[in-house]
Amino acid sequence: MELTFENRKLSRGHQRIADYISKHMEDIPFMVEEDIASACDVSISTVSRFWAEVNCKNLKEFKQKVKDEMLLSPSQKLQSAFSKMKEEDAAASLLIGADYLQQTANRLSQESFDQAARLLREAGTVYIYGPGSAESLAALTDFRLSRFGMRITQLDRGGHELFDHLVHVQPQDVILIFGFVSESPELAVLLDYARETGSRALLVTDLLVSPMLEKATVTLYTARGQLWEFHSMVAPIALLETLIVAVGKQMEEQAVAGSEALHELRRRYQKLLPKRV
Repeated sequence: MELTFENRKLSRGHQRIADYISKHMEDIPFMVEEDIASACDVSISTVSRFWAEVNCKNLKEFKQKVKDEMLLSPSQKLQSAFSKMKEEDAAASLLIGADYLQQTANRLSQESFDQAARLLREAGTVYIYGPGSAESLAALTDFRLSRFGMRITQLDRGGHELFDHLVHVQPQDVILIFGFVSESPELAVLLDYARETGSRALLVTDLLVSPMLEKATVTLYTARGQLWEFHSMVAPIALLETLIVAVGKQMEEQAVAGSEALHELRRRYQKLLPKRV
């Protein structure tokens, strides 16, 4: 069933429900409102009020629409296989990572991906914001794009320290934001300031429903698991590495020249600064 929640002003609780449903449409016919409330960490009454947002009287009517339109999907079959595995089975963990990769690939828009690569390639400076577990993604992006000779600035984790860097943002710059779980005050500020300065905001997120999606210039979705689960970084890293390769391809001469210059620099000073193993 193809459902979208665009152009709907949803409360925070209803945003969680919409995001969950978007990711688990095949499970909805087998759930009751208590299951959905528990999965989204909202009250049952919040779930009950949600159905009016999708033009249904209640969950029963919504289920019928899903059953009428939904075909058995590969992800449903894969989930069935997971249910037969023990929690301590390492192979199951690998398959779950593969499932996140597949979910990410299924929802990846080629147009958005190409636009994201183009934004980064044309950026004057790329400002990167990656709080929490996303710090690793920010560091990886900094390391890779700096090799291409691009100007990169990592933003502070949060609070008023952000302003020390934001004051230098120019219209030709890009703010790359890793925004997972929910929209924090820092994310709200970054997205708003990008609009105010005429710069571009590239958002990488695991949310399918959020006000952030409309505020960003380009949005790339990546699966990481549900709110209550351990959040895997397998798919975000794969998406990021692919994006970086696409940027390098677009600026091939500059990227190659930078690599050659780095090689020559290492060769010249290898006795003084040998490579550490």
